[in-house]
Amino acid sequence: MAWMAAHLFVRCDDSARVGRAVEALLADAAHRADLGGIADPPGAVALCPPVEGWVAVTGAGAWLDDLLWAARELSSRCGSLALSCEVFGNCYRARLAEHQDGATGQLLCTPEALWATTVEPAQMPLYDDVEQLAFRWLGERSVPPALAAVGTLPLGSGASRQAGQGTRLLPTPEGIERGGFELELPTFSGDDAPVLPARMGEDIGLVIFEDRYVEGDPGGASVDRLIAIEEEFGARARRARGGVEVSVTFTYYAGTRQDKLDALLRARDRPTLPSEQRYRPPWWAFWRHFGRMR
Repeated sequence: MAWMAAHLFVRCDDSARVGRAVEALLADAAHRADLGGIADPPGAVALCPPVEGWVAVTGAGAWLDDLLWAARELSSRCGSLALSCEVFGNCYRARLAEHQDGATGQLLCTPEALWATTVEPAQMPLYDDVEQLAFRWLGERSVPPALAAVGTLPLGSGASRQAGQGTRLLPTPEGIERGGFELELPTFSGDDAPVLPARMGEDIGLVIFEDRYVEGDPGGASVDRLIAIEEEFGARARRARGGVEVSVTFTYYAGTRQDKLDALLRARDRPTLPSEQRYRPPWWAFWRHFGRMR
């Protein structure tokens, strides 16, 4: 499933202060997300207790129309540094931003020209390893690895650990419903992004199967970049499992460009599925659909 995240991080030791600010954002009808086409309402927004001076907010992206705005508002209301982290590893997209006291600092989007477009690119981008990029970006800002990986159980991590009492905020027509939960964080550390296999088997070594969604007309350089990211994913998996034999098989979905992409992959000794086994939705269904699954 790759690493999928749409989180906010606020450098603050007072989770109640952050909670009041998040409630104010959820009450702002002007920034409520469009929930059209979603059968069931999103789940509650989770507000974690402070971990090494950081409060994580998960689930807000399903309720608010722009996490950049949300992080900027939190930084202003809390008088602190706030980060927005949106990473959709299955389609190689990430948007990362830092905000201090209401002012936006660094903003990083990849692929830079495609984040908000509704038009398929003519050429396939040279994609980035967005999972590793986002994880290291958070680490450079001192977000603890386990908090960065909140809500996941990465390959190679031990059993999750109790990390304190958090708060759930659920917008309703009557207001914000509040509840509590016990935060569980993975026992996860290091410089590698979490490895979260979509499917795997362990009959002979560890076998990982991953699905990826790409756009645009593929060429040699863009396919070589896909393979390089695939190989780095495999290297992370081997490091996570401490030298256990690991094999990785990526399946790439490219909509109307599938036949050309498959030919380029086979020329590089990469396996591809028979065409009759592959569902080919339009290109735009990929990251926009998955991006709403917070």
